[in-house]
Parts: sequence; C-alpha cells; structure tokens
Amino acid sequence: MTSSSVYRFPPDLPEDLEQLRRMAAQFQSGEIPAARFQAFRVPQGIYEQRESGTFMLRARLAAGILSPGQMRAAAAVAETYGDGTLHLTSRQDLQIHGVKVEGIHPAVAQLAEAGLSTKGGGGNTVRNIAACYLAGVCPEEVFDVTPHVVSLTEFLLPDPLSFQLPRKYKIACSGCGRDCAGATVNDLGFIARRRGDAEGFAVYAGGGMGAQSRPARLLEEFAPVADANRVAEAVKRVFDKHGNRKNRHKARLRFLVEEIGFEAFERLYREEFERLGGIAVAPATAPPAEPLGKPGRPTPQGTGFEYWRQTNAVPQKQAGRYAVEIAPPLGVLQAGQLRRLALAVERFGEGVLRATNWQTAVLRWTSEESLPALQAELFALRLGAGQPAILKHMVACAGASTCRLGICLARGLASALREALLCSGLNLKKAAGALTVHISGCPNACGRHPVAQIGLYGAARRVNGRLAPHYFVQLGGRVEEGKTVLASGAYAVPARGVPAFLVEFLAGFEASEQYPDFAAYVAADGPAAAERLSRKYADVPASAAAGDYYTDWGANEVFSLAGRGPGECGAGVFDLIQVDLAASAEALEAGRLLQATVLAARALLVTRGQQADTDRQSLELFHRHFVEPGVVPVEFEPLIENASQSLDAADPVAAFRPRRGDVANLLAAVRSLYESMGPSLRLPSPGGAAA
Repeated sequence: MTSSSVYRFPPDLPEDLEQLRRMAAQFQSGEIPAARFQAFRVPQGIYEQRESGTFMLRARLAAGILSPGQMRAAAAVAETYGDGTLHLTSRQDLQIHGVKVEGIHPAVAQLAEAGLSTKGGGGNTVRNIAACYLAGVCPEEVFDVTPHVVSLTEFLLPDPLSFQLPRKYKIACSGCGRDCAGATVNDLGFIARRRGDAEGFAVYAGGGMGAQSRPARLLEEFAPVADANRVAEAVKRVFDKHGNRKNRHKARLRFLVEEIGFEAFERLYREEFERLGGIAVAPATAPPAEPLGKPGRPTPQGTGFEYWRQTNAVPQKQAGRYAVEIAPPLGVLQAGQLRRLALAVERFGEGVLRATNWQTAVLRWTSEESLPALQAELFALRLGAGQPAILKHMVACAGASTCRLGICLARGLASALREALLCSGLNLKKAAGALTVHISGCPNACGRHPVAQIGLYGAARRVNGRLAPHYFVQLGGRVEEGKTVLASGAYAVPARGVPAFLVEFLAGFEASEQYPDFAAYVAADGPAAAERLSRKYADVPASAAAGDYYTDWGANEVFSLAGRGPGECGAGVFDLIQVDLAASAEALEAGRLLQATVLAARALLVTRGQQADTDRQSLELFHRHFVEPGVVPVEFEPLIENASQSLDAADPVAAFRPRRGDVANLLAAVRSLYESMGPSLRLPSPGGAAA
C-alpha cells in the first residue's frame, strides 16, 4: 500500500479492497442480493445515489489534508469512473460522484494507491475526524491539534468494532475555544487546553446534528493529550454496549445520553476508561507545516486583488505568511479544475490543501510576495474572486440532486440566494459581516443548518392540492465553547419565496443600527421580523405558471418526491439481521430447508463481530459462537452438522433431509434470541442483562 497517506492505513485495507472486488462482481452477476452488497460497501464509504445504479465515493481526509498527488489521482478517478465532479464536504471529506457499479472497485483501489481511503466514510462507523483548518498557524490556538487527529485516526481505524457501531461516531478536535472544528456539536469533541506546562483537552460528549440536534456536554475539564485515544475508545465502548441498534432514529450517542441521563453516561464512561488502563499509543506526529513552494517571480496585481486579499487571505501567527482560502461554489469542483489547482498547491505554501468545515479549502504558508501570483492562477481557475463571507461560506448539501433522503434541491436554492443577494443592493461587505447561511435539502442537517445564523431545511407541503417545495427558516445558531447554541424557530416559506424573504430580512437587519451584530438582532427583533415575513411570503399561487412555485430551484420538472426513499447513511451490517430472518422464513415456507438453515445460522453472526463469505463458513461460525457456548440449545448441533456435511455432496439440497420442524425450531430460536438482545443487540448474559 502507498506511503503517501497522511495517516497509516488499517492493515486490513488490502483485504477490504479484495472483498470489495469480489462482492461487486457477485452483485453484478446476481450471486448476492443488493442488501448484502450494501451492508459491506456503505461502511467503506460507498453510497448509492438517487439515480439507481450510480454511486458516490467518500474519501476521508485526516485533519482535512489533501496533497497535490492525491488531487490528481482523485481527478483521474472522477473522469475515468465518475461524472467528472468532485465535492469538498462540510466534514473535510472528498466525494466523487456518478460512479457505476463496475467502476467501484478500480476507483477505490486507485484512490488507495494515492493515499486516499474511503473506509469509514459512511455507515455505522468512526467517521472522518474533523480538525481546525488553521491548526498550527492560528494566532489564537493553544497548540497544534493536527498530530493528535492523525494519531486518533490511526488508533481507531484498525479496530473492527469501529465499523460495527449502533450508528455513526463523529469526533472533532479544535485548537481553542473558538471551536472552528465544531467539537461542541459532535458525538465527541476535544478542545485544546494548557495547565501550566501540560497540554491537554477539554472533552465534550453527546452532541450532534440532524433529527433532534443537541450541543455536547462537558465530560472532562482537562484530559492530558496522552489520554485522548483512551477517552475516545472508552466513549466508543459505551456507545457499542448501550447504543440502540434496532431503531436507527434513536441510534446516535446523543439519544443514549438523553435516555439514561448524562450522569449515568459519565459513570459508564469512567468505568470503561479505568478498564482500558494504559493503552499503547503511537507518538503523535504531524505532516510538514512549513513552506515548501517558492515565491516565483513578482506578478502584477490582478483583477480585484486588494478585495480578494482582504476577504480570502488571513495572516498566520508566523510573520509574513498567509492562509489563503479557496472557495469553489458550494465545494463543487470539476476534475480539470482540481488537476490545475494541484499545480498551484505545489508552487505555493506548504504543499497541501486543508479542507474546512464549510466546503472550502485553505492553502497555508503562502508568502506575502506570492499572493498576486497565486491570485492570478486562482482567477484563471474561476476561484480567485474575493467574496463577502455570507457568500463564501454559504453551505448547501447535495439535497435531492443525488441524495435519496433529499426533499429539495439545496444547491439550486443556494444559487438563487447568491444571485438575489448580489443584486439586492445590500452592503454585504459591511452589515452582513461574517453572517452564515447554511441549507439542508431535508431535516437531516448535512448542510449543518442547526449551527448557522440563518439555517434552512427543505420540506414538502401540499398547497392547493399539489406538492410545493418549502423551506423552514431557523435563526441564531453559533459554535463556540461555552456559547454554542442551535438555531431556533421554524418559519415556513415556499422555496420560490426564500430569496425575497432573505433579502428583505437582511435589509431589516441593516436598517436597525442599534444592534452591533446579527446575534444581537436575532435575540431582539429578528424572530418577530422573520415571523412577519414568513406570513408575507407564505402564499403559493394556484397556477404553476405563476412564479413556478411548484418547481424547485434548479429543477426542470414540477416538484415531486419521486426517487426519494430510504437513505443509506445508517445502513450497515446490522440491517442484514432482519433481511436474513425474513429470507429464512420465506425459504422455510417454500420448502428450501438447506437455504432456510444457512440463513438462520448466518443472521446473528454480525452481533459477534463475524461475517461469513460462504454457506459453510456461516454454519461453522454459528456452531463456534452460538452452539458450543450454549447460547442456543445444543439440540441444534446435529442439524448444523447435517447441513454442513450436505454441502460436500454433489447435490447438497437433495442430500439435506432434516425434519421441517427442526429447521422451524432453529429459526424460532434465533428469532427469539434476537428479540431478547434489546436495543444494543448484545447477547443476554445468564442473569438476563446484555453482555
């Protein structure tokens, strides 16, 4: 495997790639059902898009770091196997879209050769660990968190348990209380602290966004940096043992904290922390954080240079060096753009990009004399224009354009808002300041709308007997240690009315000179103004031709929920339990007794951290993990042995002649065991508690 990755890949990655190749081929040939392929590929960061048969690949970027070589490789993969489009996400990942099933394995393998892995990019896994994009160069940071993010990534990913959790496990690490990485809204968050000469972290737990978003609560006032991995592992084990695997809508860590109370959660965490004792942790090392490129020849200042410098170049704590923000609209790049951008990254700064939490990237360690030349190169790529923060940091998820959960076209609305704001006459450089607008295509918060000062999420409402796209507007979100608050309110506005609503709302803010900033406005007059304007723009004309109110922004067809269905974000191996049990019952009913026996034996293997590739392996693992320990009655041993021996026959189905009632009893026992496991899907102990 390549050595160009920022972090050491898990040792089983080559095995994963081979299994991906095998299962993709089996899926294409019809040898395995879609559910089994989905259960394997989703934790590997491979999602099916809204268009059936096309897939998105999500590569994790440790600490958001992306090298020029990786940029070229990703561009090549996007062109060869995808639709040529790449996307920087709000979790510092890199996504490639439009990949057909036959291209999945070669694309993922090609990315791995360049040091990019999709493992843990989706499903019920430890997701990419977010970090401050200015780590190491920020004037306000306590210390550089980059090496600790890399160390934690390398520590968690080799553990199989990190890919069999009740739901996704998101971690963020910030260098100071400004909390640029969002530690206070993640499942687990670290914020750098110093006590005397000792470096450590304040630790927060139980936060998250989506359905019923929650800020995290303080778990540790100060944990030494040497304990960070142990802390994350202890929380992970509490989540694994007590999280809800049966109801994905209640599966995130924050729901466990809510159910048992923070004090009980803290007690379980401390028990696990002590049980872990002194775990071995590799020394934390960071990639180079120093200028690698050369300034080049002086370049005349290009179009809008001074404004671009003002809005996009941030002084570092290192004198004479700048972190330059590169802001492709909504994080979307074409393969050719990314390839040419790699050349600029090699010429300027530290030689890598750092992704941010709002779908942009920064090129750090750029010398002052290089700024004109860099801006000229970016301008040629249509990435060098200065922008006010309200436009530069506007975030939108893919929404209904590719996501199966998407209701509205969030990117279409973002484009409409951008045009409306630019044409509004508002002083975006001054009054709007650093105001943030985040858009999600549904309530699930992939656009991070709960932490935006103006957050919008898509909804479908029936008006005049027809479906019309709408957005709910929320106000006042912010992230900062001790001050994190989620956006509130729910002002319903038709999608076509949102641009006019927002322009008028911001005009009211600009006109109210008594408020020093937007937060003060929202705390006073903002909600009443939003309520009044939502009523003003609530009407939807009866005719679709009257303003296209029944057509979403960016759509060519009348709005509908066609193509929407169950999302794959929480899909994983545990979903197969019910699939296998149902399939076993169906096979039993049809008289396919060998198939019914194998499926019943396979159903619960995942609860023991086991996956079988063959029927024989399913029976052997069931015998080892369920029959031998007495988890199921030993009376089923002859049935399992008979089924296993039958597989050696020329005609296994004919060779297997059990009593139908014995197979039915096995299925009933497995189903009863599954129901007794409770939400955590852990085996009950002899005393009745989950083991």
